[in-house]
Amino acid sequence: MSKPSVIVEGLSKKFGLSLKSALKYGLTDSFRRLTGRGKNENLRPSEFWALKDVSFTLEPGDTLGIMGVNGSGKTTLLRILNGSYSPDAGRVTMRGRIGALIAAGAGFSPLLTGRENVFISGTLLGMHPSEIRKKFDEIVAFADLEEFIDMPIRNYSSGMSVRLGFAVAVLGTPKILLVDEVLAVGDIAFQKKCYERIHALKNEGTTILLVSHTPGAIWAVCNKGFVLHQGISRGVVSTEDACRLYDHNNLLARAEAVQPKEKWEQEKTQIPTDYGGSSGGTNEIFVTNVDVLNAEQKPNKQIAYGEPFILRCYITSAASLYDCMLRVQVDAEINKTITIIDSYEMHKVLYNFSPGKYIIDIHVKNPRYRPGVYFFSPSITKRQVGVHLFYRFNMAKIVIVHPQDVFFYADFRASYQVEAEYITVSRPSKYLLEA
Repeated sequence: MSKPSVIVEGLSKKFGLSLKSALKYGLTDSFRRLTGRGKNENLRPSEFWALKDVSFTLEPGDTLGIMGVNGSGKTTLLRILNGSYSPDAGRVTMRGRIGALIAAGAGFSPLLTGRENVFISGTLLGMHPSEIRKKFDEIVAFADLEEFIDMPIRNYSSGMSVRLGFAVAVLGTPKILLVDEVLAVGDIAFQKKCYERIHALKNEGTTILLVSHTPGAIWAVCNKGFVLHQGISRGVVSTEDACRLYDHNNLLARAEAVQPKEKWEQEKTQIPTDYGGSSGGTNEIFVTNVDVLNAEQKPNKQIAYGEPFILRCYITSAASLYDCMLRVQVDAEINKTITIIDSYEMHKVLYNFSPGKYIIDIHVKNPRYRPGVYFFSPSITKRQVGVHLFYRFNMAKIVIVHPQDVFFYADFRASYQVEAEYITVSRPSKYLLEA
């Protein structure tokens, strides 16, 4: 039975929040090491944990997809595994030659040519000069840089540098490969070549750790998933579970970044009477708030895909109004007005209001909004009047989260999932199949 190729045990790493604190504690830790006392494993003022008690084990041939929102500790983890950083606590065991591509052009000298950098980078990765010479033409061809290999690296684009670095890393037959967000570089043909090479290394027994923000890349390459959030992980999970958890954390971060408009208070019922702003109307009627409730009629900021929910609209009327329509515009993060929910369009319902307060529930019975953040903008119109009596953009929001039985990966820009069935209506003939 083969030994694990990567063992990470209780790994922790902290950084200073400012340059001053980083320099101060760096000098203190250096003095402690010189006097044989080791690092201070406690968190000190103006420090934060970039990684905290991270552990996992990988066997030869395992491919681990590492995901997390920006600042979660992914690159820090790879740099510790690569030996660029030393941990403040824990231990790392790596068995075999390591190939790493953690940043565009990392380790390249900008004044030297691509040819010279190939030999330097290959040597740093543990390749013998004769091995580099043997693989040199293959490396250059893989990177599509035959015409530019004798040009200084400083004249390369970032994409050219990544392609050359990736070629050196993957063609050096590493036993462990560390890759940080480089599979989106180059044209489609080059990306396909990258995927094929990674799969070939995987089949040869190389252990691969791939950092990516793209669930499709993780799903296509990896057999295990690992999600970091604020330096902490739940451990190794399936790739689909990792993509769901990453997407969930990402959705919550995006939802927190965009707050809905504050609800209207009774003393703030004067709104602009012209169009162009985030709210407007005739000051006769107002939607003072919109709550999102789950099927049990409890307030909930998160609804699973496909689950029904309720939009509870609180309305204050300052006048007697007849033949009114209540409408809610639904916006996604990228796509605007993906759905209109209108009382008259759907059910020919018109409301009559006397001065006073009202609560109207809108039951959304079979939503198919894909996982994402959605915003609700209520408005009230009158059938005989072609203007808004009231409108207010982004008064409420909701996060649609991944279900456990469906895996969404195709395109984050899509907002709505239609119900469809795939039916094969024709097949190649037996003759074509034999040919």
